[in-house]
Amino acid sequence: MIRTGWLAHALLLAIAISLGSIALRPYVHPQTALAFSGKFDYVNIISPAYLYKGAQGVLLMDMRNGNVWFVGRGDEMNPTYKDPVFVVRLPLDKLDQAPQ
Repeated sequence: MIRTGWLAHALLLAIAISLGSIALRPYVHPQTALAFSGKFDYVNIISPAYLYKGAQGVLLMDMRNGNVWFVGRGDEMNPTYKDPVFVVRLPLDKLDQAPQ
């Protein structure tokens, strides 16, 4: 009779080695990621669906100066956007002042 105990031990050893190699892979070959900011990281979307003078579009805010812009959508068949339209300037510099 052939003992199958050595086969079970060999399979368990192979499983342990493969799991160990999977666990140690991030330490041996660390992955690198590029974490640079985007081109327009100062622009925030205030409202993704906004009506301005009867046109539907996106309302954006420039955090550098507090300008709010409206970018209208094109016709319904083409996913295009029109030129930005200045809406209002929010006085963000007054947020640093004490309340009256």
